[in-house]
This record gives sequence, C-alpha cells and structure tokens, in this order.
Amino acid sequence: MSTCKCNNCNPSKPCGCQDTAITNPCTYTDCSVGSERCEDVQCAECVSYCGTSFEIGGIGTLIKIETGERLDSIVQKLALMLSAGVGTCTADDLHHAPYNAYATTITSTGATILWNGESSLTISIGVYVDPGTGYVLKDTVAPTVLKSIITGLTPATNYKIKLVSTDAAGLTCDSVVLLVTTLAS
Repeated sequence: MSTCKCNNCNPSKPCGCQDTAITNPCTYTDCSVGSERCEDVQCAECVSYCGTSFEIGGIGTLIKIETGERLDSIVQKLALMLSAGVGTCTADDLHHAPYNAYATTITSTGATILWNGESSLTISIGVYVDPGTGYVLKDTVAPTVLKSIITGLTPATNYKIKLVSTDAAGLTCDSVVLLVTTLAS
C-alpha cells in the first residue's frame, strides 16, 4: 500500500495507514513492536461475517450470529455477554440491548447516533449522554427508528453515550457505552 500516513508514531515506520478505499476511512495506529504492517490491516468496522449462520444456547440464552451480520455488531453483542452474562438483556430470544450502536456526523455541538439489532420486544429507546457528571436523557425514540440526533453538546468535550431499550413490562437493557469527543469550534 503506497498511501501510508503515520498518525501516532515515527513517520518513517510503515504504520498508521488510512484505508482510503472506503467512505469512512479507518486508521490503524498500533505502532508497537510485533504489530501488523499496513498491508495486513483491515478495519473491523467495514467487515461482515460471511460464514454460515449459527446459534448457541437454548430458551432464554439463545445467541444467534447471522450470515451478513456486521462484525462490529457481533463484537458489541459478545462484549455485552461478557459483561452481563447470557440471558436477560443479551439473549436474542429475550428483550435485549440494541447492537451495532455507533456515532457519526460528530460536530462541535452534536452527533448522530445510529444502531440496529433491536429486540422485537423493545417499545422505546432512550438516548443518554454523560459529559462526566452523570447520564442525562437526551432523546427517546420509537422502535425501528434506529437514529437519534443529539444537539446542544459542548465543543471539544468527551462524552459517554448509551442507548437504553425498554420493553412493555418496563424492563430496561443498556447498550455498550460509546465514547465520543465533539470537535473544537
């Protein structure tokens, strides 16, 4: 790859490459000894699972990985299972947290939050934002909307953003926490 650019290391080393063949460029910046070289790096954000669909578990613990499912969605699903165990809020056959949550269109005062993988039992999604002083509800959307535009944020500030799905019984499930930094104004 001849378009290498180092971001976090010595510019003479072959690392920190940007993949300019995709619309949302991915940057690899692990320049430690033994790390992969630019030619070997692929961005997980841009990859789908192409193997045969499979499932594990049983009633109340069923986890499914579908052919064509995005790798970042699978990683979030597995991270939630590692954190909370398999069952309530993580199993596909129960009310669960949304998967594949991510931030896009980040500006100095806002961001768009997108997701999919909602449970069929979800009746609403709350979007919570924490600037370091505790979570505040910023938006509530109906199921299948899969998008929230957050405004009123402070420039050059680190935020934690999470989605909280609610079912008809009032039970809630938290998504992974997104770490978002607004742009300087």
